[in-house]
Amino acid sequence: MAPAVSHEQWMHEAIQCALLGSGNVSPNPRVGCVIVRDDEIIARGWHKNYRGIHAEVDALQSFQGEPSTATMYVSLEPCAHIGKQPPCVDAIVASGIPNVVVGMTDPNPLVAGRGIAFLRDHGINVTEGILRDACQWTNRWFSFHVLTGRSYVTSKIATSLDLAVSAAAGSGRWITSPESRQIVHTMRSEYDAVMVGVGTVLADDPLLTVRDANGRDPIRLIVDANCRTPLTSKIVQSAKEIRTVIFCSENSIDSMIARELQVAGVSVVGMPSTDQRLDPEAIVATSGEMGISSILLEGGPRLSQSFLNASCVNEIALHIAPTFLNPAEHWFESVAPQGFHAHSCSLVGPDVHLVFTSDRS
Repeated sequence: MAPAVSHEQWMHEAIQCALLGSGNVSPNPRVGCVIVRDDEIIARGWHKNYRGIHAEVDALQSFQGEPSTATMYVSLEPCAHIGKQPPCVDAIVASGIPNVVVGMTDPNPLVAGRGIAFLRDHGINVTEGILRDACQWTNRWFSFHVLTGRSYVTSKIATSLDLAVSAAAGSGRWITSPESRQIVHTMRSEYDAVMVGVGTVLADDPLLTVRDANGRDPIRLIVDANCRTPLTSKIVQSAKEIRTVIFCSENSIDSMIARELQVAGVSVVGMPSTDQRLDPEAIVATSGEMGISSILLEGGPRLSQSFLNASCVNEIALHIAPTFLNPAEHWFESVAPQGFHAHSCSLVGPDVHLVFTSDRS
């Protein structure tokens, strides 16, 4: 078996493979696998698309040579049940590889330790928990969705040092740098869906597509209680090419404009509301039922505030530009989110990116 000091190195490689499936496998997890022999990776695999072969089988398809001295590193416990693919544990046992190193146990109740137990019952030496935290972070959306049925929500906020909501008049629309905007487009390509409120649609007429990064476009979710999204908006005009959902109040679902939006290709879904504000808990429950495991919330302060106050935000991605704007409106004016802790801090161009995660996640 590979020396213990190498476990972290090879598991890191497996995680990098897992990330290659970003944006294409949900609601399945992102999983990567490497097979190591004589301190060298001799096969790599990852889950490439939903319903497609799993990472372990993908790696085994290119694996050649003597199996008795090989070790498989996989970021998530191999499955032991029949789903959209046969059980991966059967392929591993048949390969003759005697050692398997697992990053994290699968939280899916259909697996939940059964894969590891099956491998051990068939004489395979299994090591667990290598880079567990990193593996869990890679699949935080999947884990939350499979355990709760709800969508995992990340509130992305671009702001200044004094928490400005928007740039100064006449200075252009962007607060943060081109480097930060590229990161946001990468995030869009990885999350299942991007969400804004109707106010953002009316003010900016965005497409909410991926432009400054490689990857597929996310589902567009619009929170619009009264179906005010214009039929001429870019989002509606492209709804037949890119899946688009409007959450409106139950009172608006049968309106003429709702029917016109549906004809244009938009899915219109009625939600409970109070004082013309939709219930965030109902939204994340419904989107979860739709198979949407992750949402990038890019709306303005009122939408973000409503989700924070309803405890429906799992993660805050705060992108801060090194400038003061003396704004009239600030982020977090009417919200006091509790139970968040710092996860990471990084420098992107001139901006600082802070990530906070909720204890509820």
